[in-house]
Amino acid sequence: MSISPDKFATGPSKNVQVELCPHPGYFGGLCFRCGKPRDEEDVSGVAFGYIHKGLRLGTSEIDRLRGADLKNLLRERKLVLILDLDHTLINSTKLQDISSAENELGIRTAALKDDPDRSIFTLDSMQMLTKLRPFVHKFLKEASNMFEMYIYTMGDKAYAIEIAKLLDPTNVYFPSKVISNSDCTQRHQKGLDVILGAESVAVILDDTEYVWQKHKENLILMERYHYFASSCRQFGFGVRSLSESMQDERESDGALATVLDVLKRIHAIFFDTAAETDLSSQDVRQVIKAVRKEVLKGCKLVFSRVFPNNARPQEQMMWKMAEHLGAVCSTDVDSTVTHVVAVDLGTEKARWAVGNKKFLVHPRWIEAANFRWHRQPEEDFHVIPPKEKSRDKVNAVCGQKETSKDKEENTVAGEKETSNDRKEENDVADQKETSNDYDGNDVDGQKKDDAKENAVVTAATGPADS
Repeated sequence: MSISPDKFATGPSKNVQVELCPHPGYFGGLCFRCGKPRDEEDVSGVAFGYIHKGLRLGTSEIDRLRGADLKNLLRERKLVLILDLDHTLINSTKLQDISSAENELGIRTAALKDDPDRSIFTLDSMQMLTKLRPFVHKFLKEASNMFEMYIYTMGDKAYAIEIAKLLDPTNVYFPSKVISNSDCTQRHQKGLDVILGAESVAVILDDTEYVWQKHKENLILMERYHYFASSCRQFGFGVRSLSESMQDERESDGALATVLDVLKRIHAIFFDTAAETDLSSQDVRQVIKAVRKEVLKGCKLVFSRVFPNNARPQEQMMWKMAEHLGAVCSTDVDSTVTHVVAVDLGTEKARWAVGNKKFLVHPRWIEAANFRWHRQPEEDFHVIPPKEKSRDKVNAVCGQKETSKDKEENTVAGEKETSNDRKEENDVADQKETSNDYDGNDVDGQKKDDAKENAVVTAATGPADS
């Protein structure tokens, strides 16, 4: 590691100059330039224990390293990609939480097979099973050509390292770039302050928005991957899991294949639109925002009984989500409205939509567009009559209907009714559908969602994970 240029200060004698070390960082409690011990009261700087145990860098040194890293990345036409683990790239469960149905199907036996293409693994030291999300190896290989990649999990260090070995057995994708809960500088929050990469080139893939309070503009929200029965149970789904139904996402158009296409678009726009200008002035956050706004561009939405009666529609997450996707939202119907979003066929606005040949869609249509980054076919998100709702829930498998056709045609991430039963659990929407309404209470929904998230990971990995 190179050191900042020398700085000098005049000493006691006018004829003698004494070098004053700026203490750019510490290793094992000693300044790695002058060897002086760090003052115990000095809490400045940031610890980078995931790079080297005992490494702590000062603000100036961090800025210097980020600047140098930025130049190198842009020269190689690369950005920075931060990847969450649980429910984004993998799904894990404790052996003791395996359901009887999973046992009968031999899920533990499948994890022990000597098959190089298997996607279920046993973590013996942790008494756990881990399922890799379909397409994850191809995703990492292609993403590595466009990004310098980090793993960032709220799980503990030992767990993170074990999963990194499964994802990157030859250590080519994440050398010294596996960040766990012990590296976080703020409790229950993830931050880019522990990343030696500029925020202007950082893209985040995570299934939980709440943990990225300071970096939402960098975030691409992933649809949660629930493979094991314990994951479904802990998130409140009283349905058969993907493992129990012997189903899974398709590699060709599942969540990771979808987001890889989005990343390719973002990467191309970032570099190609700046071909004639200074790349260092580009900001990937603006590119993400622009690409997202194209999804529902040209759509004008009116919501009907989607939000609580006493709530301001403009403050509800679903309204904001639609606007982020490029839609125009209104409280009144007129000839320019293209869609009415409802959960009840009997509302006045729903009847107006039918009578005026406008699209009448369930709120999941917006959520699906948010995860798929494309406008979804409206006919696949019709408003279900009350009697059909209960039947639909019974047939759901973490959001997928249990039919042979769906097994072949649907994916968890891209299922037409959406893979994780978006009406119940997405923390972007943070809203839940009751039998009579689609609750739009964002704050309460977020708190409940976060509590569930912590419960899942506490059961699976010990500390809260996301």
